[in-house]
Amino acid sequence: MDKKESNVDKKKSDVNKKKADVKFIVGMVILVAVMAVMCGSFWKVVSMQAAKDKEDEARQEQEAIRAICVEAGDGLKEQVFVDMTTKTVFKADIPSEGIYNRNGKLVQGDVLENGDMVKIYGDSVMTRSIPAQYPGVTKMQRMGRATLEEAQPYQQIVDDLMASTKVVTE
Repeated sequence: MDKKESNVDKKKSDVNKKKADVKFIVGMVILVAVMAVMCGSFWKVVSMQAAKDKEDEARQEQEAIRAICVEAGDGLKEQVFVDMTTKTVFKADIPSEGIYNRNGKLVQGDVLENGDMVKIYGDSVMTRSIPAQYPGVTKMQRMGRATLEEAQPYQQIVDDLMASTKVVTE
């Protein structure tokens, strides 16, 4: 009888071990499924953020002002910009981080010269002054340099504006 009880105990032990193994396997399958769902959700959020960033970048690129840097004034020259699309004359400070070149590389300590063509990024809010001021500049990128012939019409716009403001102030 002891042998019979021993066999029964062994069979019960084997059944309990199989039940434990099945529970372990089921637990691991559930854990893997939960991890897969979490990873999928994470990558979905990452891809949505990347798409949003691309949209923001495209919007900023579209809203960027394409301007030419022109010197204004008779004795004491100051730099102003002329929007190449709307022909609006405005002042803007170069961002403290510096100016980017046409390849998007930051060039610290760079300065703009008369005739430099730039893209100006910012909040698109200008003051109503003469000349207008663009205080919300976040990034400035040099796109190239205008020839004397290309810069001349913009220089004329600035000269005409400065002459008209002299008449008003005198």
